[in-house]
Amino acid sequence: MIDEPRPRPISIGEVQALVAREFKVDSAELSAPTRRQHVACARHVAMYLSRELAGPPRRRPGGASASFPRIARAFCRDHSSVIHACAAVARRRCADAGFARLLDRLIGQLAAPSGAKSEGKEAV
Repeated sequence: MIDEPRPRPISIGEVQALVAREFKVDSAELSAPTRRQHVACARHVAMYLSRELAGPPRRRPGGASASFPRIARAFCRDHSSVIHACAAVARRRCADAGFARLLDRLIGQLAAPSGAKSEGKEAV
């Protein structure tokens, strides 16, 4: 039996740092109380990606992910805010092909082995 390589664990902090760079906001703004649209969109994306990717490495699709309360603490929010953000990003991902490509690119960068980086940027 051949062992498949296990995906590396991804932290919420890594997600926050990548999203902050991509959206050109300070990572501290993701946890700040501001409701400016650009910052709120970046925060929602970071919460969504944290839910999808952070936590223990997945052994199979649908495996363990970061909990809503854990993500909420990382963003100084309530768990219901994380639920709302994840649902809003999922809806936009289905409706907006450009946004879906952006998310896919970010997921690829986060899932890549350490040191590997994807080139190119796309506006939101």
